[in-house]
Amino acid sequence: GVQALVLFLLLSALIGRFEVHQISMEPTFHEGQRVLVSKLDNLWAGLIVRTAHAAESRRSSPFALKRGQVVVFYRSPERNEDALIKRVIGLPGDTIEIRAGQVLINDAVLDEPYVHGVVTSCTLSCGPHTLEPDTYFVMGDNRLNSLDSRSFGPIPADQIVGRVVLRYWPLEQISWVP
Repeated sequence: GVQALVLFLLLSALIGRFEVHQISMEPTFHEGQRVLVSKLDNLWAGLIVRTAHAAESRRSSPFALKRGQVVVFYRSPERNEDALIKRVIGLPGDTIEIRAGQVLINDAVLDEPYVHGVVTSCTLSCGPHTLEPDTYFVMGDNRLNSLDSRSFGPIPADQIVGRVVLRYWPLEQISWVP
């Protein structure tokens, strides 16, 4: 009994379970699908890397988020709203700009096969913006129907729950998420 409770609490601290309630990540994720989110990267990064002082510290960490990974996060520090699921586009220190339907990272066009040829429109936070240390620019794969960093700006690392590692529901669509 006690061992099962300890195991449950430990796993709950390291892994989050979320259901997708939005269309902003289609066709990668659909409404009703469920995903597991690894909180381990953020836990280790917070314990180990926060003592460093350079803006590049998180990027060089083996636990740092990488461009293209999918994350779950809250828009506010209070975490009093529904969590969002988006793809990491810009990393700390990157200069990001959305121009002529394309995403530019440090003046180079970003290859985005997951948007399936759809252009990236932008009206608010189009850049160029250089991301501060510990901030990320995130966007949904369904660029025409996504509330993301183009609207609310970059998100701080401490609002990220973790990165999506597994789609587990429905069972016939179970798959690891890189």
